[in-house]
Amino acid sequence: MGQENSNLQGLVNTISSIPPATSIQDFQILQTLGQGSFASVFLAKRLADNQTYAIKVLQKKKILEANELTHTLAERQILASLNSPFLVKLHGAFQTSDLLYLVLDFVPGGELFSHLQKMRQFSESVARMMTAQILLGLFELHSHGMIMRDLKPENILVDANGYLKLTDFGLSKIGDTQTGAVVGTTFCGTAEYLSPEQIRNQPHGVEVDYWAVGIICYELIHGTPPFYSRDHKAMFKATIRQDPQFSNRFSESCKSFISRMLEKDPKKRLGAGQNFNEIRNHPFFKGLDWDKLMTKKYEMEYKPEKDYNKNFDKRFTSVKVDEGVGAVHNQVDDSDVFAGFSVDAGISQKQDSQEIPVVIQLEIEKSKEISDFIEEDIPTSTVAKKKGGFSKKKKCQDDDE
Repeated sequence: MGQENSNLQGLVNTISSIPPATSIQDFQILQTLGQGSFASVFLAKRLADNQTYAIKVLQKKKILEANELTHTLAERQILASLNSPFLVKLHGAFQTSDLLYLVLDFVPGGELFSHLQKMRQFSESVARMMTAQILLGLFELHSHGMIMRDLKPENILVDANGYLKLTDFGLSKIGDTQTGAVVGTTFCGTAEYLSPEQIRNQPHGVEVDYWAVGIICYELIHGTPPFYSRDHKAMFKATIRQDPQFSNRFSESCKSFISRMLEKDPKKRLGAGQNFNEIRNHPFFKGLDWDKLMTKKYEMEYKPEKDYNKNFDKRFTSVKVDEGVGAVHNQVDDSDVFAGFSVDAGISQKQDSQEIPVVIQLEIEKSKEISDFIEEDIPTSTVAKKKGGFSKKKKCQDDDE
């Protein structure tokens, strides 16, 4: 408890050093985009210049009731700390006595998950470019001493030009930003993308993200994850014991890349120890100009629908906006545990050139999340208990922050 309080205070101190931001009164809320347990996401227009953003609104009471304070502040810190074309950007944060607001990029294509459902499978060339972009986002995270821990298609957004951005850092782990060392011990994530060391509830580092990259690359080409089963007990066993099976849709270099990323021993996994060059130089990426990709000079083979409304769930976009979201509330005082959350991250005068608004969609409950766990042949510490295991919102079993 003492260590957690110390780390939490460090997050608050870091956040408090940044100047305060504007308020929700500077925006017009246009549309509901997503809803979750204690947060919703809205399409909003800034009144000063008519620029569109996604505003994530979190309820303080529910955050505290769910013991999500540390994760909420950590996500806020991560968003403010990073600047990459392959990560969703924070443009501002503010609060009232009841609510927290995060002003984020709009990404019009929505979740990669939705596109995979629609297309069923992608060509290897498309999967290769998508995988490279995911890796560039991870390289930025890892170089700042952070691991994502919940990388999956639902947490990858597609912009109007077919480029990707990682989002949702609620389960991310912040390590030593001086050395880049980061070790997590919390059992959290989503079943299909968990590495063997996560399933065994062992300490883990950046290698868990590389494992997830291997799973996603396979899924993009094949249509389903390599160890997928509706029986999560069987899926966990397969993850630990079996090797991926490849069809003729995979080239030899692709099979080699995925197999190296899905190495059971994290120390032998491709990129282990933040060896970015080992990944970049793998034959799967032969001929890829990483600098050209970083500056978005490639024309993407796959692009989303131009009408962004077609890329999002009508169950959410049809929901009427709650008037309380944009209403004036009592302002926060210095005794509030969220004091220092607010920041003007410098709302840009011009976002990445997009023909249509970009939408960031809140993590929606998917049928692919864990609902039960292995109870035999896996260390008992891995078996999640009702109180602290995987809920529909993927709460970690214990807080290692």
